[in-house]
Amino acid sequence: MKLNRIILVIDDDVSSYKGILRFSDTLAAHTHHFTDHSDLMNWASDNRHQFAIHKQMFCVVFDPKYSEIFKVIPTLDFLHHAPKICISRPAQLAKALRIVNTKLFDFMEKPFRLESMKQTLDEAFASHEQENRVQSLFVTLTKRELQTCELIADGLTSKEISEKLTISIKTVKVHRANLMRKIHAKSITELLHTYNSFKSSSKDAIFIPKTYFG
Repeated sequence: MKLNRIILVIDDDVSSYKGILRFSDTLAAHTHHFTDHSDLMNWASDNRHQFAIHKQMFCVVFDPKYSEIFKVIPTLDFLHHAPKICISRPAQLAKALRIVNTKLFDFMEKPFRLESMKQTLDEAFASHEQENRVQSLFVTLTKRELQTCELIADGLTSKEISEKLTISIKTVKVHRANLMRKIHAKSITELLHTYNSFKSSSKDAIFIPKTYFG
């Protein structure tokens, strides 16, 4: 199922929204503008049932003065894993990092160049969509298959895995074959690469924006 891209612009400066609106169609994205917390809360509450029906992919562009909104709020839990782009002066980034407890994809100075913002949003969506694809592969695994994958990643042989899980080597080989098939991996190296991506995307770490260090 194709994911619906939605850009949420949270900023009292309407020029940010208007700028993004100029190219959002080329990203196949719908763009919504909010100037305060209550607007976003009301919109989320009114559309929450749609989030459960349709596969939505969110990306948030925000001014750090609205960072408080990303604190744990049940109505906005759908934004927890959404990539976020902070737009303001460099001095304001520290405030955003302290408050935003989920992914900060990048930081851009105001006024931002439209082409740069377009590219950053495209990269943010692509990265998030890849994470979703990887996550969707691993949710198909059984508990034993996931345990086997973890032990393979730890460098254990089939014999060592069989001893660790108290199962036969034949069963371990079945689990390994299922892993390769379900993850669409053509080699153990590819399997481990995908597994590492899965582990990385499963963490709720704060990412230091790549442009912060120039």
